[in-house]
Amino acid sequence: MSGITDRPSSAPTAQDIALAERLATLAGEALSRPTTEVADQLRAHSVHIALLERQAPVVAELLSMCRAAAERWQAGGYGHFSVARNLPAAPPAIASLLQSAIDGEDDSQLHELIARACAASTENAQKLIAIGAGVHALLEAGPRRFPAMAATEPIDPRRLPDLRARLISAQQGKPAVNRLALALFENTGTLVPYLDAADDAARVLLAQENDRLAKARLYHVDEEMTEAAIRKAERGRKGALAPHRVPARRGFIAFGKPLVRTVPEGEERPADVVAVSWGPWAADFAHAPGHLQPTPVAGPRQPFWRWFGPDGVRHIEAFDGREHPTWWLTFWTRPTHAVPGTPPLMADNETTIGATETPGPMQLGTTDEVSHVVFACWDFITQEQVTKRPITQQRVQPRKPTDLRRDRRKGVVDDSAVHLVTLRGRRPRPTESSPAAPVPIGRKLDYRQVIAEYDRSHCMNPHLHRDDPNKERHHHEEITVIEHVRGPDGAPLRPTRESRTVHQLTAETAAPADPK
Repeated sequence: MSGITDRPSSAPTAQDIALAERLATLAGEALSRPTTEVADQLRAHSVHIALLERQAPVVAELLSMCRAAAERWQAGGYGHFSVARNLPAAPPAIASLLQSAIDGEDDSQLHELIARACAASTENAQKLIAIGAGVHALLEAGPRRFPAMAATEPIDPRRLPDLRARLISAQQGKPAVNRLALALFENTGTLVPYLDAADDAARVLLAQENDRLAKARLYHVDEEMTEAAIRKAERGRKGALAPHRVPARRGFIAFGKPLVRTVPEGEERPADVVAVSWGPWAADFAHAPGHLQPTPVAGPRQPFWRWFGPDGVRHIEAFDGREHPTWWLTFWTRPTHAVPGTPPLMADNETTIGATETPGPMQLGTTDEVSHVVFACWDFITQEQVTKRPITQQRVQPRKPTDLRRDRRKGVVDDSAVHLVTLRGRRPRPTESSPAAPVPIGRKLDYRQVIAEYDRSHCMNPHLHRDDPNKERHHHEEITVIEHVRGPDGAPLRPTRESRTVHQLTAETAAPADPK
């Protein structure tokens, strides 16, 4: 009789079901009360399963239990469970296998994959047992220990330097590479290095993002400025971006009100964007390990990056970032569940923009919804450089020397000072005791009136405006005239009908104007 016939059956038996249930119970106890006694019992039970040579059927039954627990997780309103996000230290191959089981992979194919993985090595079998038990424990404990956040909290500007340092630390090491490699393996990236191995592509992305974060100037814009930036983003930018309208070469901007993105009806809404980082990009492998080189291709042109868009894949060659300035933007969201071991922020999406590109109208349901708000914030902050009408004011919150030394040990190059950006002035609120505004007489204003904000083209050299209609020797800058009050101080306020709206990017909607 052949050895294959003598091999124990891979189909779960009643004994296998009992072993899997006991394993899940011990894993749950280890999560709720991590004591040495429980850890020893869990280790002894895993050894017992290995001695019985029933690793594959026990894992198959355990993953069936994980699938049922994942259905209860989603029924409780906790969204989709991601193995890579909740267990970042799991190897990509095992995390992908567990994710397939949770997402409802065909049982026959799943059992075959499990049998192959367990037969490959004893180490793989032990990892499948341990990680599978951990996934089940997290799924069962989720509604109690890791509740989903009802509302996204904005980033506290006082905690911004510490959050940046923690984010750099979280993106270093093997767990971060495994987590991002699994995401790339599942084709969730938009801009990806031209490399065959997903873990090598992850190393390039993490190295470049850490360089942007380490050297980024920290900004925090309050809720009022965030709403003003959203309104400007809806109007659209008329001209191309220029390097002098970017407030810092590398930056990290946190919003006082998280940005809510638009999704088609019936689809799950993505997490709110709480911050965006940016920095120069030249489609190369800068700051990555030196041994990494793009996958060779036949032909004279060697692509370094790939862009996955709705119309297919586009190959991108490296270019001179000084001659053609381009910025990379990364959108950051908070984790959907407070699971231990996850980074403080998650990179949700990315996009690029060149200095010669005009953003144009904002397209709902795309990265425009976030990137256009960032461009508006850039314009607000740098407007004082191109006109005598600055609309923002900054207050710098310096970092303490002891905290700055700690940041240096974690790889931070910036001075960790937080630039608190707010709009100049405040719109007055009419009170019930305000007198009625009289009828205006001639050109003299004896009342106050709120003027809605608008954008206009500002000539940088009016003396050449008439003699140079083609703008060959002078140029125009787009500026914003923020909502302000016109009229003498102390005069009664004349109510105005609101003609603008605040887009869905803020969680609250603007109240409709009174038709009367």
